[in-house]
Amino acid sequence: MAGPQQYLEWHGQQWRVVVFVPRKLQTILGRTRFKQALGTADLKEANERKWAVVTRMKGAIAQARRAAATSDPREAEALRLRLHAEDEGTQYWLHDRAQRIAAAEGHEAAVAFYGLASGQTTPLDHHASAFLTFKADYRLKTRGDFERVLRWLGGWLRTEHLPVTLEAVTRKTAGRFIEKSLCIGRDRKKATAYLGFLREYWKWLKLRGHVEDSPWIGQEVPAAPRPDRNAEPDRGKRAYTDDETARLVHGPMTDLMHPPPSLYLPDLMRIAALSGMRLEEICQLRVADCIGGSFQVHHGKTTNAARTIPIHPGLAGIVARRSEGRPATAHLIDGLPPPPPSRDSRSDPAAKAFTRYRRKIGVDERPNDKAKSNVDFHSFRRWFIRKAVEALEGGNPGFTPWTIADVVGHDDEGAKDILRLTMRHYPGQSGEAAKRALVEAVKLPDAPRAGTKQASPIANPKR
Repeated sequence: MAGPQQYLEWHGQQWRVVVFVPRKLQTILGRTRFKQALGTADLKEANERKWAVVTRMKGAIAQARRAAATSDPREAEALRLRLHAEDEGTQYWLHDRAQRIAAAEGHEAAVAFYGLASGQTTPLDHHASAFLTFKADYRLKTRGDFERVLRWLGGWLRTEHLPVTLEAVTRKTAGRFIEKSLCIGRDRKKATAYLGFLREYWKWLKLRGHVEDSPWIGQEVPAAPRPDRNAEPDRGKRAYTDDETARLVHGPMTDLMHPPPSLYLPDLMRIAALSGMRLEEICQLRVADCIGGSFQVHHGKTTNAARTIPIHPGLAGIVARRSEGRPATAHLIDGLPPPPPSRDSRSDPAAKAFTRYRRKIGVDERPNDKAKSNVDFHSFRRWFIRKAVEALEGGNPGFTPWTIADVVGHDDEGAKDILRLTMRHYPGQSGEAAKRALVEAVKLPDAPRAGTKQASPIANPKR
């Protein structure tokens, strides 16, 4: 935890702010650290005054980092000059340099250079770090998606010979980017999600007074074309059938996959099918979360993800085997590499390994050659919900629709569908007996009979 003297230094009978400049940026900034006196000897007052100064200094460091990172030499030159725009003689140099650029490259290139170097225009990502600080609830993946679409926009502006600045993104330019770049090679849902990040960024920019208006408000991605008369029906994501579940859970894992996936996938599939947990929730379980006959889910994808799930009798052996002799802090599912710095999810390698296995087993559904299958690991969760509903509809199961919501999480789309069956207000968390009755009502299907097709012939299957 940062102490009360973070960024502060006692000098000349008063406190001053000190922010060190990274070594690789010291040449650009012409210094090894920023220093500014705060005009007070009171530590409490200095702590109140310092943050505005620190923010400004870190903003200069961020500008220098952008100047060092850009592959456009003209943009790099402008960003370097921008850092010294208020220094004596810089404006004279800027005018002279802009005139030389105009003579060599034309008036538009000179105007773009002068605007960026003088501070009259703002780099596209100038406020991106401050925006992400404001959006502190963004997951690492979400942060990465925002940074990715901003890079796409910047790259497209360059190819269109436009300045990579906020001012260059007019309403007309935004519309052209959506049609000519954002929607190319991406389905409508994904393009809409990326468009949402740009809307949020400009919304924040307007809120903070950095722009007058947002060119993204009211913009939409083009409508998807009407399906061909002869196209296959596509009902979207779905649960596995009982036959598909049996083929996956009882499939020839060791014939198709190498360790470590061949060691953890069988247990992952069974836990998902008999608990309704999401893949990341399972991968985040610690040994200590599986004590006392229940899984303790502490956090997850939604605000209602934290919950207690009784351990199905069919999972007791798996939990005991994976917990024996291991510390309480160890992950129940081992064999997964640590997540990279850009991600906060542990389950990505497992998801990719499962997709390879599922395709080798021959369980897939991609009507009209769509990019993503209608069945995935989450289909185990959908299957669990469907089997619970079937037990509920069978009568006298010992649990209610609200119990299903308590076990899988109220925000889940499947749970919302279930709750439309009842008009009663939420009666409160279901009891342990009701939740256990629900979990035990779900049974894994038997292994396919001998001779049932398990997988299509695959060359070099253990990849």
